[in-house]
Order: sequence, then structure tokens, then C-alpha cells
Amino acid sequence: MKNELFEALSALHRKVADIKVFDAENAALLRQYALEFEALGTRLLSFAPDQFKDVVTDYQKTLPEGFHGAPNVHDDTDNGDGFYESVSSLNNHINDAVEVINGI
Repeated sequence: MKNELFEALSALHRKVADIKVFDAENAALLRQYALEFEALGTRLLSFAPDQFKDVVTDYQKTLPEGFHGAPNVHDDTDNGDGFYESVSSLNNHINDAVEVINGI
């Protein structure tokens, strides 16, 4: 299970790292990857709840209000829930999860 989760995190990390510019296609991909990380977070919590609780909870707090409703990803010029900030946050939380799983 650990290796499977590590591989899933690594694959998601590579996909997020490929997002370079703000456009409608990448905004949709970012939303998809954020949802993938949430689903992966559920699996991580099932695998090792005490170890992954902080990473998953912290990521959920960074999601913009209404994230689970209509897509709402903004360019950095709009506000603090900017596109590049969201990419960075997702990438950082994936890295945190990888660090945790490597320590198990």
C-alpha cells in the first residue's frame, strides 16, 4: 500500500509540475488535480491517519470557498486565491505527503 500511495503521489506531483501558465485548460487541470489530491488524501488517511492528518487538513483549509461547487480558479491578478498560488499550494502539500510517506 505504501508503494502504491507513493507512486500515486509522484505521478500527481509530475502532473502538477507541468502546469506552467494560466489558461482555461490549465485551470481545469488544476481543479482536476486538486480533486485527485483530495481523493488521495482519503486513501492516505485510511493508510496512516495520524501521520497524514495535518497535511490533508491543512490542504483542505487552503481551498477557496465554494471550491466544491462551480469551478472558481482565478489568475494571480484577481485575489489571494490566485491560480499560481493554488498550483504552489497543491505542489507543496503533495511534497509534504511524500515526505511523510518516506518517513513511514
